[in-house]
Amino acid sequence: MKSFLTHIFIISSVLILLSCGEDRTWEYEEKTQHNHWALEQMRDKYLWGDSLADFNPTWKNFFSQPSEFMGIMTAKSRHSDSWSYVEIDTISQDKHQRGYFSHVNSYGFDFTMMTDPTGQTTRSVLRVLTVYPGSPADRAGLLRNDYICAYNGYRIASNNLSRLQTGGARQLEVRHISVNEEDGSYVWKDTVEVEIEASEYVEDKAFPVSTIYNVAGSKKVGYLMCNRLLEYPVEKNDRSTSLTVYQDQLEQMMQQMKDAAVDEMVLDLRLCNYGTLNMAQRLASHVVTPAALHSTFAKTYWNERYKGNNLSVPYNLSLPNLGLSRIYILTSPYTQGAAEWLIHSLQCSMGEENVILIGTATKGQNVMTQEIGHQHHVRLFPAVAYVADGEGNYDYNSISPSIEVDEYAYLYLGEYGTNREILLSIAIDNIIGNGQNDTNLGE
Repeated sequence: MKSFLTHIFIISSVLILLSCGEDRTWEYEEKTQHNHWALEQMRDKYLWGDSLADFNPTWKNFFSQPSEFMGIMTAKSRHSDSWSYVEIDTISQDKHQRGYFSHVNSYGFDFTMMTDPTGQTTRSVLRVLTVYPGSPADRAGLLRNDYICAYNGYRIASNNLSRLQTGGARQLEVRHISVNEEDGSYVWKDTVEVEIEASEYVEDKAFPVSTIYNVAGSKKVGYLMCNRLLEYPVEKNDRSTSLTVYQDQLEQMMQQMKDAAVDEMVLDLRLCNYGTLNMAQRLASHVVTPAALHSTFAKTYWNERYKGNNLSVPYNLSLPNLGLSRIYILTSPYTQGAAEWLIHSLQCSMGEENVILIGTATKGQNVMTQEIGHQHHVRLFPAVAYVADGEGNYDYNSISPSIEVDEYAYLYLGEYGTNREILLSIAIDNIIGNGQNDTNLGE
């Protein structure tokens, strides 16, 4: 019996050794092929592809997730590249998410968590910063500056914020803040229950607000809010959507302002965090001073292998121009990419003194990203070119405002596009010569 067991042990050991000696190269190649392919593409088309020429990733690197491997590669560029990214076909995500809002699946509002502003308790509450048109939050009647104090009977806490981003229907306890006239303290004016439907896809409309104001007697001020500089909602895959729907909307809105003979323009780019060079050029062509229309809007600079793609982009003379001498632009840390190319180029064409920025500093993206390949369910979107102004300057980072204003330091925010909204109110006060409005906009 002992001899039999000994033979079994020897046979088993041999089998184990044989299996350990099996050529498993195919398995390694299968599990790392997407990253080998990505490295090859990046060496060729990445703006700083030369930095990857001698890069030899470890086997552990090659087993990384695609997004992690992209980070490993971009770290070699030595250019603080936080713009390049990847998309995975099997994962639905919003690569241009703003705060707590994702158009892929959302209740349709962004917020910030803070301690009870009245000081009556130490509980956490959510201050609503933005409500997106057509979303469950919008249909429920939620507004900017509403305070959410609880949902479904649960208090607000950092570990349950995701339940206010996606999920089923929710019952929100919403409060509104006010000022005690006797002592100036902050108090809750009222409490209401708000029923919000389940989260869903929310179209991030490119131009959610467009209006014209009559101020100071006969002066007309145009206002346009732009959330993304795209020709159409690229995330929609149905054929019913025109490939120029946003582009057409922009031209119609600008034509209306031209027909109304607006004297001044306020362009709200606070939430504009991505877009195309084409749409940035079109919007700039509408608002740039007429004297600069025959100049260059922007230039692009690709890597040495693709320098044939370098462009000198003129302003578009076929579009209606508003005939402005200056423009006011509202900004925030969300303002990046195409919005910054537009601002930087307008400053070059019109002079910085005629491009008045109000708000807070922008993000600082001076490069364009582009899809360069799609294999193994992975799409690569690396930085491929610098975007410079008409004089070829791309050495810029975050753009600081002419008038720095932290709108969230105010008690009331006001709806976008209304004269009770902080930054728009300050812009209009400057237009009519009252200077910066440091007063609280009351109810």
